[in-house]
Parts: sequence; C-alpha cells; structure tokens
Amino acid sequence: MSGPAPGEAPPDPSAAVGVCTTSEAARLLGVSNTTVQTMVERGELHAWKTRGGHRRIARTAIDALREARAAGEAARRVDAAGVALLAVEPDAAARRRLEVAVAGWSEPVRLLWANDAFDALVAIERHRPDVLLTDLRATPIDGFEFLRRLRAVPEFRSVAVVVATALDDTDLAAHGGLPPGTARWGAPVPLDTLRGFVEACAIRKRLAASGGGVR
Repeated sequence: MSGPAPGEAPPDPSAAVGVCTTSEAARLLGVSNTTVQTMVERGELHAWKTRGGHRRIARTAIDALREARAAGEAARRVDAAGVALLAVEPDAAARRRLEVAVAGWSEPVRLLWANDAFDALVAIERHRPDVLLTDLRATPIDGFEFLRRLRAVPEFRSVAVVVATALDDTDLAAHGGLPPGTARWGAPVPLDTLRGFVEACAIRKRLAASGGGVR
C-alpha cells in the first residue's frame, strides 16, 4: 500500500504511525527546529502537513538520516588528523582554483562544496566541517542572515567561519556586522592566508585529539 504523496496528509489516523512532529524530529537528530525545517525545504526529509496545518515527518526518513550521520562520524574518525573545509562556491572555475591550491598544502584537507546557503546548512549538519569559507552573496538567503542562522545553532558554533568580501567596515556595519569570531578577508580569498588558517586549525585539532590542548 503506497503512502501519501509529498505534501499530502495521511488519509486516516492509522497512517500517522511512524511519523514525528518538527520538534520530535529535532530531538531525535540533535539539531534545532530551524535546521529540521531547512532539511524539509531542501527535500532532505520527507514531510507533509496535516489538515490542521501541522507538519509531520516520516520516521523512516529520520532513521535514514541518522544512519548517514553515523557513517559520516565514522569517516571523520578515520580522517581525524585532517581538516574538513566547506566552501560555499557555485562557480566551477573558482572551485578548481581552490582544489589545485589545497592539493599542494602540507596538511590533509577534505574539501566539501555547497552551491548556496541552504546547501551549506545541510552540509554543515551532515559533515560538521572544521572550517566554512563563504562570501556575503549567499543565496537564496542573505549572506548576513545565513551567518546569523549558523551562529544561532549551538552545535554549529565550533565551525571556524571565514568570509571573503570586498565590503568595508562601514558597509558591514550597515548590515548589522559579522558575528563575533568571524574571520574576514578580501575577495577573492588570499589562498596563502587561507592555507595558514586551515593548517593552524589542523594543528589545534590534532592537539585536542591527543589531549594536549593549545596554550
């Protein structure tokens, strides 16, 4: 027997077995309600609305995502010595430029890509990168709003954020400024500076894993 089509409510109460509310899904996944809503909007989680307008999410979709996250955690443990760098960059030429540069760095770097801000939020949830590289032209939401959403989620606050922008202090202040702790460089990002930043993150990560810490 087939289930409801996307966007449709279950035809009867018995069909609601194995579904969750947004809050329940957030609790099971260990993320915020906003992150769950973003996953639904991106099609990462199958959801529909009841006749009363309440969102319901299939438990099977949540379980599948948890399994994918567990696999991702295992991969990160294998690659614990390296740094995961997520770059929000839709341009193929710019991606190739970064790929060539990273290949020559002394520290191992796992390079991840996102086309836009929504892709980035989902990728951060899935992969928990060490470093995020973005500009302020992020779509479909404003780059400033994207960073504010990111910093509002406690489990994402460990991500080191690097912003490449040509905006000056006055322009940034007019938009409310950047979140505390955000590194800001010119655009295009200076690759030698990025290399030093990423390699410093790798050293800190390695020391933290060994229990040595950073003094």
